[in-house]
Amino acid sequence: MWHALKAELAYFRPWLLGGLGIAAGVVLLLSVLMRLANEGEGPPGFVVAMFPIMAGMVVSFIAGGLRVEERRARLLLSGTITPRQLAWVNVLLPVCFVALSALALAPLLGLATLVAGKLEPSALRIAFGFMVQFWAYAQLGPLAQESTAARRERRGRAALVGWAFFAGVILVLAGSQFFLHSVHVQLAQVTVVIATMVVAATLYQGRTDFTR
Repeated sequence: MWHALKAELAYFRPWLLGGLGIAAGVVLLLSVLMRLANEGEGPPGFVVAMFPIMAGMVVSFIAGGLRVEERRARLLLSGTITPRQLAWVNVLLPVCFVALSALALAPLLGLATLVAGKLEPSALRIAFGFMVQFWAYAQLGPLAQESTAARRERRGRAALVGWAFFAGVILVLAGSQFFLHSVHVQLAQVTVVIATMVVAATLYQGRTDFTR
């Protein structure tokens, strides 16, 4: 399973590097423009944190679409990997993309600080909040795909569970927008995201067609 996950990450590395490159360019441009316009004040820390982590989320969606179009499940299943292992590869890919993007946040914060001349103490805490939010959005991709696959394969109960859970996650994330800085709310979001991964992986293992 880990070899397959590593292979998928290597395959989609150009997309991730491209997304992070765009994020770095936007952060640099904002830092320079705001320093020139506001006499030394750069963009807020949450703005710097938003772009690289958002890049990881977007790459997760792109990878999910390409994996379906290219029938990558059929390719991986031609080896020794099992459907259960492949299910976890599917849900772990968004985790890896968002985590790698979060790691790229450190040099981008340093770049913004170098240009603007300051770093807000709350930037890292805000960055963690954004990471949890965008991680949650990224994990909704595999859940939506498996709910759709269950409906296509006439697994009515599985489709109902998947879409009901999808709607529940959306409601939780929408409600949590009013308490983004609460540690308890962030922990609750992490719990919901992990549950989303488990549901998506379980639905995948119930597939009757692994070629799409």
